[in-house]
Amino acid sequence: MSLYFGIPILLAAAVMQSVVIERISILGGRPDFVLLVVVTWSIIRGADEGALWGFVGGIFCDLLSGSGLGLWTLSLTAVGLLVGQPWVHALGPTVIRLALMSAVGTLFGHLLLMLAMVLFGHAVAIGRAFQTVAGPAAFLNLLLSPFVFTFLVWFHRRSRRNLGGFAQ
Repeated sequence: MSLYFGIPILLAAAVMQSVVIERISILGGRPDFVLLVVVTWSIIRGADEGALWGFVGGIFCDLLSGSGLGLWTLSLTAVGLLVGQPWVHALGPTVIRLALMSAVGTLFGHLLLMLAMVLFGHAVAIGRAFQTVAGPAAFLNLLLSPFVFTFLVWFHRRSRRNLGGFAQ
């Protein structure tokens, strides 16, 4: 049920990331809104829904990015699966988990993206890419995570209420 409402959220995040944020450079990088939504939803709802949202969000990113089809899908699905694991809840309060997983999830997602690009024959300077793209994106995602979390918690509560109190 959450994906029914999640598709417009992921599509809006992908469009905003591809159209609006692509033209802005903050600290030399850009936030990854779709990745941040996937990380946040994985923390709220767990690995199954996180991976599903990562898959759908990845498809949107792949279609809008012009890169090889499947690169973002692979990366975001893996991030959703990793961040939604039960051991993540042992990392402490939600604020700490959210900040840590936003940064780690961004770095992990970008690493997978770069490794997949290398496997498909693209020339990637992984060290430089971490310094100029992944590192700043991780920092910006960490800063933006409370705002996305607030919205998605509201959405989570609202979607549960619409189901009559039963979560799916």
